[in-house]
Amino acid sequence: MNILITGGTGLLGGHLVDFLSNKGMSIRLLSRHADLTAAVPRFEWNIKEKKIDPRAFENVDVLIHLAGAGVADAKWTDKRKREIIDSRVESTKLLYQTVEKLDNKPKALICASATGYYGLKEFEHESSEDESSGDDFLAVVCEQWELEADRFKDLGLRVVKLRTGVVLDESGGALQKMVQPIRYFVGAPLGTGNQVVPWIHWKDWCGAVGHMIERVSLSGAYNLVAPQPVTNAVLTRLIAKIIRRPVLLPNVPAFVLKLMLGEMASIVLQGHKVSSKKLETSGYEFEYQEPEQALFELLGQD
Repeated sequence: MNILITGGTGLLGGHLVDFLSNKGMSIRLLSRHADLTAAVPRFEWNIKEKKIDPRAFENVDVLIHLAGAGVADAKWTDKRKREIIDSRVESTKLLYQTVEKLDNKPKALICASATGYYGLKEFEHESSEDESSGDDFLAVVCEQWELEADRFKDLGLRVVKLRTGVVLDESGGALQKMVQPIRYFVGAPLGTGNQVVPWIHWKDWCGAVGHMIERVSLSGAYNLVAPQPVTNAVLTRLIAKIIRRPVLLPNVPAFVLKLMLGEMASIVLQGHKVSSKKLETSGYEFEYQEPEQALFELLGQD
């Protein structure tokens, strides 16, 4: 099976490339810098100039779209917000325009999204895939991205939208940012600590994407989150336990985080339960269901 991936050079995309390659799939990437001689060939695309090397799509069975500016990489100025939205919406439009012209189209589009689609809810609220989108910034980003992805159904493609939670990965991302202050004895729960972190181990994320590729009957939105939710406070203490550090400081007040991060503080201060039942019902079996199990696998040899 031939797979074309955008965003395949990032941390999570790199894991997916290795995972799918090990399953015997033929992988190629869309990248800002071409390298057709690499072990995983890279074909050039330029979103601003609306250009894609058409050779990238030859005999492609599944298109996986992960590319997008990091939502937590910089403070949310108006300019940065526009970059976050455009990097997702404009790139998806470019892919659509390219696929629309192909005689031999891919059979499926698997497009990234996030649990941020559901917006800000009470911590105990549980969101499932049939729920409407929220109205805060991240919800608007996800809704607009998904609307562009859904257009591919008009071209006859099976469309799957991956509403991903916080991906736990020892080599980067949110987990690394949580571990570092705890390691140096300055880690603490954020805000009340009662906000829920809808997490998933990176291996299960890759496994779920592979599941979506192979189960051709699956379409629509799926929450990529582990079955067992965890609060920010519990997650903080589990990390401290596994890396053998005490949590000495009181919770970081919400107003401090808002002063530091502005509107972006909602990423760490908000969070509610998100259901994994639809993914489980589809036949996917999680390798890591409990947060302590996942964290020990990731950090236990620290």
